[in-house]
Amino acid sequence: MTLCPRAAARSGACGRPRSSTDVPLRSGAAVHARRRAEAIAPRLESCRMRTVFLSVAFAVAFAPGAFAAPARAPEAYLATIIDDAPPPLPRGLAPSERVPLPQRPRGAAPPGGPLRAIAEYEGNAGIMIRWGNFNALHTSMVVPLTTADPPSDVWVVVDGAAQENSARNVLQGGGADLAHVHFVIAASDSVWIRDYGPRFVQHRGTRAIVDHAYNRPRPNDDLVPFAVAGQWDEPIFEIPLVHGGGNFHLFRNRDAFMTRLISNENPGVGEPEILADFRAWEGLEVTLFDPFPASYDSTQHIDMWMLPLADHKVLIGEYDAAQGGGVPKTVTDAAALELAGRGYAVYRTPGWRASGTHFTYTNSVIVNNVVLICRFDGYSSQNAAALATYEAALPDHVIVPVDCSDIIWMSGAIHCIVMHVPDLLFRDDADDPIL
Repeated sequence: MTLCPRAAARSGACGRPRSSTDVPLRSGAAVHARRRAEAIAPRLESCRMRTVFLSVAFAVAFAPGAFAAPARAPEAYLATIIDDAPPPLPRGLAPSERVPLPQRPRGAAPPGGPLRAIAEYEGNAGIMIRWGNFNALHTSMVVPLTTADPPSDVWVVVDGAAQENSARNVLQGGGADLAHVHFVIAASDSVWIRDYGPRFVQHRGTRAIVDHAYNRPRPNDDLVPFAVAGQWDEPIFEIPLVHGGGNFHLFRNRDAFMTRLISNENPGVGEPEILADFRAWEGLEVTLFDPFPASYDSTQHIDMWMLPLADHKVLIGEYDAAQGGGVPKTVTDAAALELAGRGYAVYRTPGWRASGTHFTYTNSVIVNNVVLICRFDGYSSQNAAALATYEAALPDHVIVPVDCSDIIWMSGAIHCIVMHVPDLLFRDDADDPIL
């Protein structure tokens, strides 16, 4: 494993021996598929035959109409689930956290070699979540993912064996397939793993982690990527920027998008340097958009109003200036025009602010053939419009609405509480000039 010097110094978890509670990254269906491919590959007569085999396997696994409806956790059961962690920290800054953030030193060398970050809509082994807060919401997500056809794996960050056992029992009671549920033992501070969790890239044909300095003074959260790197024996590289992972979206063609919050978080670092960093560490060409006002959305993250759906398909929130969405309307309409000009099909879903809360349907999660989308109590017409848009945009996916009414007031939803874990087995990069 290749670890940067600071990684080894910061976290004992990164270099510790594996224990019986550690779970390797590739397990469940992904492992069986990988082992089968590896067993067959030596017997293939040529590289061309191997390519045909992988293409056929991928087509069978992900062909339209091949998906059975996943299970859903019963609403009555979800109502009985309680959290087993202290009250959640907000996605934004708590009043006690309004202190200057330490800046990551400049001058670190990038990984080198062919690399690129991986779009969320590409093939995934599964997702990672942090247990303790919003456990009912997590259960409503884990059940359909682990029982889908094909299933996806879920890695659950827990603080120890007791919480692992509790999470296992809760998820099993809701109907999750525990063969696809695994655990990572690591201390953490908050549920918002999208913002601090490990971001995976494809580096020289294998998977690696690119870590940023978390834009919150939450030291345990900031160390979670190093704990994952150590337990899974993954290389980890540190991009010299302060950042929150929800302010980031990308497509397979290396187009990536963020708001200029990234500039505000890194004083003294010019935008050309920031763009160069993402090019060097993640292989991306980043476009920066203006953020929403913090008074409208305290995170200023792009995942609160944009979601890449597929190659050349994007979802962008739609706002009404007459209902207080003047700047959000300007920002999102400009982004929609920019993306359409680049050849993207642009879909729109409602976004609005009510009772001090920013409601959005773009903060959703695509995991292989399943799409988890928000629904909100009291907004049936908006829920229906969003569902219809997703069904039109992704007709070969299973759309699963989950109740986000209890989390959205904290300036986040389901995209904010998951991190994608990509699988490189059936990845086809033949059209990538660098890889």
